[in-house]
Amino acid sequence: MSTLLVVRHGQAEGNADHRFIGQSPARLTETGKAQAETVARRLSELPITRIVSSDLVRCVETAEPLAHASGVEVEHRPELREIDNGEWTGLLPAEIQGRWPDLWHDYANGVDVARPGGETWRQVANRVVPVAEELLAADGVTVISTHSGPTLILAMWASGIEVEGNIFSGRFGALHNCSVTVLVPGPRLISYNDVGHLATLPDQRLPFSPVIPS
Repeated sequence: MSTLLVVRHGQAEGNADHRFIGQSPARLTETGKAQAETVARRLSELPITRIVSSDLVRCVETAEPLAHASGVEVEHRPELREIDNGEWTGLLPAEIQGRWPDLWHDYANGVDVARPGGETWRQVANRVVPVAEELLAADGVTVISTHSGPTLILAMWASGIEVEGNIFSGRFGALHNCSVTVLVPGPRLISYNDVGHLATLPDQRLPFSPVIPS
């Protein structure tokens, strides 16, 4: 039996401002580092067999405390990266809306728009889901350290929901930093956005919708 514990990275530079950090080299903030240590303490109690991470630094930094606690080496998989935001990378929602009003209108109204020079959510799903299928085919408990978009895509996939349109306009709420989402073969979604381990930290879960209506 296999189990996937999908962890969204800890708070990273730009998260608090809701910047579109995408595939930028944003690092964890001090809060994010504390979150990573906290989720590591929780998950290290489990019989972890693999830790597989996006190769972007904020996910690697999130996985490292668990690797240290469990003695399991971190494997880097670029397929688990966040969406490539292209020319939107590093911008605030208002800045994107000001420079690309038509694209932003479509994005805010649920369209899976291609970021200028970047990706669509469908393209992200096409690289993320095969990794989950591969890992679910093997026995053991695997921790995936990844991003909000890929985690949401995997939750939709495991729930039998078609990955289409702007995924943040769908049925699931936005994921909190260092939340845990659990998948098992089927695939089936067991839990989503679990942040019980963060209860002892200051509440950093700002009200957030990645879609801000125009």
